[in-house]
Amino acid sequence: MQIPQERLNRTLELYKLDCMYLIEASIKYPKAEGKFNIGDTYYTTKKLEHMTSIEAQLCLNQLCYSAFGEWLPEGRFEQTINFEEFLELMKENMFIINSNIRFRKPIPTNEIIQGYIKLNRIKKYGNLYIAFLDYDLEQGKSMGKMELALKL
Repeated sequence: MQIPQERLNRTLELYKLDCMYLIEASIKYPKAEGKFNIGDTYYTTKKLEHMTSIEAQLCLNQLCYSAFGEWLPEGRFEQTINFEEFLELMKENMFIINSNIRFRKPIPTNEIIQGYIKLNRIKKYGNLYIAFLDYDLEQGKSMGKMELALKL
């Protein structure tokens, strides 16, 4: 299912315009796919032509937010919340606690970058959920594992 652009925009409102990299996302539980457009970096004085771990982390954050913004209201967890509640939750109660960003090959930033996340399992500790995910950017150029915390 393609995430409607209006809903995607609402999810990404938290980011500065220069850091809104996710331009399209689709989900089919337990996987989410995204397309990213990385422009000039805000932290360098010269244009970089390759993705760094900073951009990779932002791309993965945005894809996770977008996916969980659909999965939580769908009832994929024991506790269901609506989209408006999710937008509040993501501000302070949802974050990547561990990521293993490794590049096997450079990822050029002059083209659209594709990637996906896959939710493997969830552990619950009271009102805290730990989600274990795999990710892939640009067909294996960067692959790894992530852990995401959600405090519901």
